[in-house]
Amino acid sequence: AIEMGGAPEREPPFFFHKPSDAAVDVSAAGAEVPFPTQTGQLAYEAELVLAVGKEGLNVQEGDAASFVWGYGAGCDLTRRDLQAIAKSMRRPWCTSKGFDSSAPVGALVPAERFDMTGKSIAMKVNGEQKQQSELAKMIWNPSEVIVHLSSFYRLMPGDLIFTGTPAGVGTLRPGDLCEVVVDGLPPCAFRLR
Repeated sequence: AIEMGGAPEREPPFFFHKPSDAAVDVSAAGAEVPFPTQTGQLAYEAELVLAVGKEGLNVQEGDAASFVWGYGAGCDLTRRDLQAIAKSMRRPWCTSKGFDSSAPVGALVPAERFDMTGKSIAMKVNGEQKQQSELAKMIWNPSEVIVHLSSFYRLMPGDLIFTGTPAGVGTLRPGDLCEVVVDGLPPCAFRLR
């Protein structure tokens, strides 16, 4: 992926899991997310989030859009230092990606009320824009993500799929105010405490 210094060719996407306590609703004004322990390099990644609405396995491309109940703006928080260690040792990224409150998400909007056409995604930290891109530049569109992921795992209602981040990831500190904005969706806004 670009954010990891790679080229954005259409090689097969890769996925990782986060436990259910990673997802945290930050739709209320003044939302706070705890700064995680065991890291000196917490990274942000602005992402479009898909909310799965029905069960499916081996979903066909023509049916894939019907599995998306809704969309949201999200932030994939990563213990980048632990991820680097895991990568160097060829180990899973569990401790770097799957920790408590590592997946803040703004309010979800039903799919029929959101059209990705012409929309963009941006990340601001303390009011300064850090990431920005058009959703049309996603390497894998939502239907392709659903098809590929469902070939490995049974999708279930309530699953949240973070779809990847644009270039420009960076690090966060306690007290930082983070805001992911996707045109047409409520923001994912929170302060790290």
